Amino acid sequence: MTTMTLEAQTAERRITNLLVAMGLKVEEAVDQAIGSLLNSNAQNVSGISQREAAINEMEIAIDRAILAALEQGELSPDEVRPMASALKINKDLERLGDLAASIGHKAGQTGEHRQPRNYSELQPLAIAVSHVCRQTLRALIRQDLLLANNVLRSGATVDQYRNYVFGKLRERADTPGQCEGDVHLMFASRSLEQIADHAVNLAEKLVMFLNEKQAGMRSRQLAS
Repeated sequence: MTTMTLEAQTAERRITNLLVAMGLKVEEAVDQAIGSLLNSNAQNVSGISQREAAINEMEIAIDRAILAALEQGELSPDEVRPMASALKINKDLERLGDLAASIGHKAGQTGEHRQPRNYSELQPLAIAVSHVCRQTLRALIRQDLLLANNVLRSGATVDQYRNYVFGKLRERADTPGQCEGDVHLMFASRSLEQIADHAVNLAEKLVMFLNEKQAGMRSRQLAS
């Protein structure tokens, strides 16, 4: 086993640890965004800007760590591939954090001008989306390939609950005076769907990343 391979392993572990820390921060942001949508409460959005800034700083730190490892120029293809996948995961995490921040800000603005309403129709969709997102981020945190693969089969459940919400909206569209709160309901359901889509995209990248890490580990074992 060469010195460069040991350096590559050290860099890979550091990058993985940074991605895990970022995943934890993004999980907090998504949980807050979903809570803001369900409650339409401006008081739920405190700390959004600080968390968004922290996530952006983490993205920059991870990019720098990955590029520094790649610039060594002596990595094998098996060592380069997970680095490239980590770049994509980093970008997807940042996008998910940005989406959560945007949703939280908009939900807070809506809450400032709206009386509290019952959005129980949104609960099944919100639970499904929260589950998909939590599974994805837990798969990242635990480096769990099986859990990441499970996420890829969860999109159908989210689609079913989204269709349920849209069906209720269509039913009320033709009923005068029944659509007062439906603008926020439509925004919330679209936002939840976006969160789920981003989480599934992230899970796809994570599956690739973990498979590549396993391939690299096997390659190092054979070379030792």
